[in-house]
Amino acid sequence: MSYFEPFSGICRKRSSSLVFKGILRTRVNMFRFAKAALNVSGKGARLVRFSSTHAPEFHAKYGTGLMVGGVAFCVSVWGFVLTQTGITWNLSPVGKVQPKPWRDAEE
Repeated sequence: MSYFEPFSGICRKRSSSLVFKGILRTRVNMFRFAKAALNVSGKGARLVRFSSTHAPEFHAKYGTGLMVGGVAFCVSVWGFVLTQTGITWNLSPVGKVQPKPWRDAEE
């Protein structure tokens, strides 16, 4: 897939630059990162995937501690929100909504 294909309906290629329809004689040069972003291939995706910044044993060493810390943080924040903020949650109307008494037809 060429990096010009997403723009095929609105521009045309002219000597390494894009000329948009409706803009006469104006050349829009694409930056290198934009060209790379539009020209993502399987090889490029694999390079991004395998060029991680942490060692492979990072998850084995710190994964359990991070998970336990995250769970403790979430439980403590939600515990505070549910018990201390005074928010009325209105979870169920059962027992709170009573039907009006039936009116008898006037005689």
